[in-house]
Amino acid sequence: MVTKEEVERVVKSVVDEKFIRSIEVDEKGNVTVTLAKDTPDIDNVLIKLHSELGKLEGIGLITINREREVKEAENVKITEEMILEKLKEVIDPEIGIDVVNLGLIYELKVNPDNTVYVKMTMTTPGCPLTMWILRAVEDKILEIPGVKDAEIELTFDPPWTPDRISPEYKKRLGLY
Repeated sequence: MVTKEEVERVVKSVVDEKFIRSIEVDEKGNVTVTLAKDTPDIDNVLIKLHSELGKLEGIGLITINREREVKEAENVKITEEMILEKLKEVIDPEIGIDVVNLGLIYELKVNPDNTVYVKMTMTTPGCPLTMWILRAVEDKILEIPGVKDAEIELTFDPPWTPDRISPEYKKRLGLY
């Protein structure tokens, strides 16, 4: 199993120590790293961290978080529609379509405590932008006043197909 020391060594080789807020390793080898919200070049850091940690023997699930400021809003009713509209701002850079119209969002739930759960996929398991898209989805949800936290689950079951693209975008792409 992977040790906390091994994980710390890898994390410190990728990101300056002053931006590391916490590193946790559980008994199953699952790793949670929390970085400062002002970590420079965060997209590249996330990709490199995930890649380098993935090379460790005995590593489990890798979760990389960033500190954030909670935006409080009084009496705001957060709806699934609000969240889906916000997520239309997350564009898959390779395809040029947002994650909602591309059909990457499988499930969305707003919990009574104003936390948001999203189950989503990528167009392919080998998508090089997976970490970037997941972070962008989380960031957009957390921009909504009143949202306390966001949990993004990545799944490939069922696998994504072009059938999941919205009818409007199928027409634009000439798939009808």
